[in-house]
Amino acid sequence: GYMWDNVRVMGGAYGGFAQFQPKDGIFSFLSYRDPNLAGTIDVYDGASKALMTSASDLENDPDALATAIIGAIGDMDGALGPDQKGSLQFSRWLARETPEQRQKFRDEILNTKPSDFKDFAERLQALKDPSSAVVSSKSAFEDAAKAGKSFTLQDIM
Repeated sequence: GYMWDNVRVMGGAYGGFAQFQPKDGIFSFLSYRDPNLAGTIDVYDGASKALMTSASDLENDPDALATAIIGAIGDMDGALGPDQKGSLQFSRWLARETPEQRQKFRDEILNTKPSDFKDFAERLQALKDPSSAVVSSKSAFEDAAKAGKSFTLQDIM
């Protein structure tokens, strides 16, 4: 997909992904061991356009949409070891997450349509004050500055 191809394969990061926390509405892009800070930020900035293209592609290819839905459900229902099960159940208990809430979320995924991708792309594009937080080396910030990116640096160590 877009993130994997651009952040990992072409950008050289060890990993990159996006995540949404439905409980608090926070959407995040993340990468790690990323040698290409400026390029990765450009990829994040281009995500809404890529998502809009994906929405159009999914409209024309129902099998691709079904594959994406199956993958999302598979991620939710993957096999867990005993320690992972305990940790997951504890997290759910702390968050007061109910089986009914999880089923509602699962049903929403199962009923995903290409228009949902388009709607999300439009919302992503309309963000008014996105923020960035980067933990990296000073040289990575200097390289990003040369590429036109600016940050307020805060030494933490």
